[in-house]
Amino acid sequence: MNAERRRQLLEFSTLLDHTFEDLALLDQALTHSSRTFERGGGPHNEALEFLGDAVLGLVVADTLHRRDPQGAEGNKSFARAALVSSASLARRAAALGLPDLLLLGRGEEQTGGRQKVALWADAFEAVLAALYLDGGLEAARRLVERALGDDLPSGQALGLRDHKSALQELLQGQGRPLPEYVVVAEQGSSHAKEFTVECRVLGRALGSGQGSSKKMAQQRAAKLALERLRSEGP
Repeated sequence: MNAERRRQLLEFSTLLDHTFEDLALLDQALTHSSRTFERGGGPHNEALEFLGDAVLGLVVADTLHRRDPQGAEGNKSFARAALVSSASLARRAAALGLPDLLLLGRGEEQTGGRQKVALWADAFEAVLAALYLDGGLEAARRLVERALGDDLPSGQALGLRDHKSALQELLQGQGRPLPEYVVVAEQGSSHAKEFTVECRVLGRALGSGQGSSKKMAQQRAAKLALERLRSEGP
């Protein structure tokens, strides 16, 4: 690790609110396998991604449980899935300036690897693992709470019913087929997309919703479909 790389990592660790005892862990978390492959081997971030994924899932699940201990499992599972999705993590990585710190192989760089949001999300998980290994669960928790911020739902929000499940139950009770969710529009850049989804039953659009993830848009479309069906009656 040269002096300039060390300076960059120390500056980045300040953003992470952690002083690394082993700065090489952070360097590994930000090193893509293409880099080490071209150099004949060495540590890269794939193994850390695996651990980071588990740490992220634990921290988010723990936070959601503490905010709504008696809440429905389905609601918390939906919230967790949206928070830990690749699109969600890529946005957090971009906000931290993480893509600029990735070490890529020349081939990966030349084929646009630095713009691949999947690599950003993977690196976010790897950085989370590096924090966990160097500073324990609380160091990882600080990053999750800071990066996810206001997107972590309150207990009240978690208590809201899963609209997709409620719609499915209503339709089944009326002997109707299950709904179909169709993406009708995608807007925004690759790491900040906005999806528009229609909820359809037998080809009839009953509701349309927007969101930063397909699942969020589906829930909003299902909510409108529920309201429409209830207003129409059996």
